[in-house]
Amino acid sequence: DRDLACDINVNNTLALHNTRLIRNYVRIDPRVRPLAMVVKHWARRRVLNDAAKGGTISTYTWTCIILNFLQMRKPPILPVLHNLPHDDVEPILVNGEDASFFENVETLSEFGSDNKESLGGLLFEFFKRMAFEFDYDNHVISLRQGKYLTKAEKGWDTCKGWKMLCVEEPFNTARNLGNSADDVSVNGLRDEFRRAYNILYDSASLDKLCEEYHFPSPYNNYYYQNRNYNNNNNKRG
Repeated sequence: DRDLACDINVNNTLALHNTRLIRNYVRIDPRVRPLAMVVKHWARRRVLNDAAKGGTISTYTWTCIILNFLQMRKPPILPVLHNLPHDDVEPILVNGEDASFFENVETLSEFGSDNKESLGGLLFEFFKRMAFEFDYDNHVISLRQGKYLTKAEKGWDTCKGWKMLCVEEPFNTARNLGNSADDVSVNGLRDEFRRAYNILYDSASLDKLCEEYHFPSPYNNYYYQNRNYNNNNNKRG
């Protein structure tokens, strides 16, 4: 009994493109895979990666957030594959638009070489970004464009369907990957980002960072409001 979790897609060609896009990004820089693995392990231990049942966000959404973070480092660690010339690639039509991307990533192995940040430094900066720097009220995370968009330009700032966390799906750009998390859940996510930042700031203990979260009893669907972390003394580095 291996207790393995997996996603099964039937007749969903878009999922194949998603997988190929992520695989290509991971191949560009040796820091991408371990950073994603640590963040996703942390998210799993803190019960933050269950879009279907837990009202949080999916593993795929976490991956898009991490890759966008690496695109936006200064200097960048990852390029924007959708923006690089790729006339030799077969078009991927989604809602009438070509969503194809550059795939000859072997030529990009030195792309992030000017950025000397360590894996530990990137992990710390990731939590700092999501805890303190990202503007949840106005910004949209865009892996497809390698930057932040605004909710206003996406039309995601209206009351109908408004969500605090907005992550643009890189192929179907009309879809918000963050729509599985309501405002209460997003506030819980932000508490967790602050908790992670403070732990790394104080001790850099991965064991403490990834301590398993246990639901309060009795179980409460909106358990995030019960995550009473002492973040009043948030540190900024």
